[in-house]
Amino acid sequence: MKIMDKLSTYAALIGVIGAIGGGFYTWGQFNSRLDAIEATPPVNLAPLKDKDKELNAKVEEKIQPVDLTSVFSQIGKVREEIAMLDIPEGTDLTEVYAQISAVKQSIASIKIPNIDGLKKDIKEIRNSLSDMEKNIAIALKENEVQDVMIEEIKLANSNPLGN
Repeated sequence: MKIMDKLSTYAALIGVIGAIGGGFYTWGQFNSRLDAIEATPPVNLAPLKDKDKELNAKVEEKIQPVDLTSVFSQIGKVREEIAMLDIPEGTDLTEVYAQISAVKQSIASIKIPNIDGLKKDIKEIRNSLSDMEKNIAIALKENEVQDVMIEEIKLANSNPLGN
C-alpha cells in the first residue's frame, strides 16, 4: 500500500508541475503574440480622412438652399382660414379629413431640392385646399337647408289646423 500512496503522490506532483509548466508556456505564447502585434506599424488613416473631406465638399456643393417662407406663409393663411370657419356640430367631415390626408401625403412627397417638383406639389396642395373649401361650403349650405326644413316641420306641427 505504501507504493500506491507514493505513486499517487508522485502522479499528483507531476500533474501540478505539468499544469504550472503549461501556464508558463501559454504566458510565453501570449507575450510573443503581443510583441508581434506591437511590432506591426499602425494603419495610416490619413488618405481616408482626405477622401472624407473631398466627399463632404462635393456634398456641400450639391446642397442648394431652398426658400420655403412663402410655402409656410400660405400654410399659415390656410390654418387661419380654417380656424375662422364655424362648422356646426354633427357635420360629416370624413371627406374633408380624407382630403387633408391627401394633402399631408402630397407634402410628405415634396422633394426639396427639386423646385419644379415643389411648384407642382404646391399647385396640387392648392387644388386640394380649393376642393376642401368647396366641400366645406357645400356642407355648410346643406346644414342651412336642413335647419330651414326643421323649422318648417316645427311650424307645421305647431299649427293645429295644418295636419
